Amino acid sequence: MRASLFFAFFFSARLAAQAQVSLNLRGPEGAEGSYVLFNDPQVRHPGLLKVSARQLLVKDPNGQKFTLRPGEVTSLRIGQQRYTTAQGFEVRNGLFNHLEEDKVFVELLDSGRVSLLRYTSRIRTGQLGTASDFTAYLVREGAQPTATTLYTDKGSYLKNYQELNAALRPYAADRPDLLKLLDANRVGPTQLTRFFHALNTHAAF
Repeated sequence: MRASLFFAFFFSARLAAQAQVSLNLRGPEGAEGSYVLFNDPQVRHPGLLKVSARQLLVKDPNGQKFTLRPGEVTSLRIGQQRYTTAQGFEVRNGLFNHLEEDKVFVELLDSGRVSLLRYTSRIRTGQLGTASDFTAYLVREGAQPTATTLYTDKGSYLKNYQELNAALRPYAADRPDLLKLLDANRVGPTQLTRFFHALNTHAAF
């Protein structure tokens, strides 16, 4: 009986933890931007945009308001920030991993042979409704629809540095200059965009 109760509690706790993931993107809200629809890839539509991971709120030049989902949008821009969609990656929610099976909006930091993406999630951390944010950096090779979690910024970078360093090495396998930087511990989360830009453009770090 105790074993049955334990497994029932564990299973329900896991489902609750996954349900507590509130997938919100940081970024401008209601700012001028433009977007490209999946079914109309040749046209860029202007408007006032507010983006979250699961929806894009649009106010078009005629004042009409409507909502678009990640599956309907190929890309969007808000100011200097670029966004695209990604799926198939895991994010950690407390003690559990959550697989993001459906498309969500993510920020596109650099693109080329390997795209670097940034995904921000807000998770509930307590029974009283308290919540905290964390950022996951994702990578996606070529035109693949699925992304892979490269690094999750949980506020303990030094503790997770070796994990990030090891994750970057396969991408720099044919770049001795970048491997040398990794050996010298010179690539951290704040240098990720610079690292992948050097990788994609065959330029110096």
